[in-house]
Amino acid sequence: MSVRVPIWFDALEVGQIEVAADGSLTLHYAARWLQTAGAFPLSVTMPLRAEPHCSEALSPWLANLLPEEEQLAGLTRALGLDQADVLALLQEIGGDTAGAFSFGVPTDRSRWSYMPLTQLYLTEDPHEALERHFEDLGRRPFLVGEDGVRQSLAGGQKKSALSVLGPDGAPVLRLPQKGDRLAVPRNGAPSTLIVKPDNPHLPGITENEVWCLRMAQAIGIEAAEATILQASKRAAIAVLRYDRRLGRGGQINRLHQEDFAQANGLPPGRKYERGTRPGLDLKTLLATARHCSAKDALALLDQVIFNILVANTDAHAKNYSLLLPVGSAPSLAPLYDVSTVLPWPHVVQSYAQNIADKRRTPNMIAGRHWEALARANGYRPSDVKTRVRQLVDALVAKRVAVSAEVAALRGASEGYVVQTAEAVEANALRMAGRL
Repeated sequence: MSVRVPIWFDALEVGQIEVAADGSLTLHYAARWLQTAGAFPLSVTMPLRAEPHCSEALSPWLANLLPEEEQLAGLTRALGLDQADVLALLQEIGGDTAGAFSFGVPTDRSRWSYMPLTQLYLTEDPHEALERHFEDLGRRPFLVGEDGVRQSLAGGQKKSALSVLGPDGAPVLRLPQKGDRLAVPRNGAPSTLIVKPDNPHLPGITENEVWCLRMAQAIGIEAAEATILQASKRAAIAVLRYDRRLGRGGQINRLHQEDFAQANGLPPGRKYERGTRPGLDLKTLLATARHCSAKDALALLDQVIFNILVANTDAHAKNYSLLLPVGSAPSLAPLYDVSTVLPWPHVVQSYAQNIADKRRTPNMIAGRHWEALARANGYRPSDVKTRVRQLVDALVAKRVAVSAEVAALRGASEGYVVQTAEAVEANALRMAGRL
């Protein structure tokens, strides 16, 4: 006897996932969804069609919606479920995920609500409320078990999906400002902010990531908006969700997206290239832009170059994404999850993908490696090296302004900002000097 789990885009049924007796999964798009103007697929690997899609495409896509490592272990303990039962987990927590879809029950906009952290934790101090929220996440990832909360974010890092409420109490799609409140979305309401508390094993991570993202924006690379939040004892990175949009009436709508692991049919365990079951290599990563415009293909090359220049060695398959907007072709998502590992020698220093067919660290990159990267991906070596020089020159020109901007944020430590800026600039200049 099979079991069926529906997938929803707001109140529209997108399709159903059928679970066979042997555990295999099948996706059936709903006939009405197929006939809906502007309908979009779950994934570029599962295009819209009447014929079903099988487990081979569906299972890795679903697994990439869940957290990993300790976060996943904490969730499964709290829910009493097997980590391997991905669909059962998504039925429990898949109300607000990466992208636009929810699992199990439809979104009822009339029931959307937002619980301010100050109200949830019974304190008038927003900094203390945020501190208690971080402590709470350590006990129950994504507030699992909290009434009306069903949310999931991918990755192994401790994080939370919150909403920003303006002075009038209504949700707004922006980074927090003075007078705003942070709140937990309930009953299917979309979150607008991803909050990641600092990490004692990575000192300066908040300043590091915010600096990198703002530097990318400063030199012309579209990147997620980010700032620093101050709790009573620690700081956090706040990133505005790029998979949310304002509707004509000012309401917040979900925008569908998928990461490059999903877009290439890879489970989260294969987000790195190396391993007994190799994952996404640089050629396949760049070829994922075949789903997008030529302009986006060049923007993806810029993202890869920037990650190499700043020594973001953890830029794996899940740190690049596609947007699948209503009625439009896929496009490249903004850059996100960028930090330099240079201040942390205990962190893996080799890049997530081989460069010129070998495992390499930032201090190894020379002109011939950029040339090999270009030839392997259909670019002229001279054009790629010219673009590297342009980005390095822009980075050097913007270093002082971006550093001052980040250091001025509440909760920022100027020392960590300077450390990040100097390390990245030195690395980029060394690479430019070896072109």
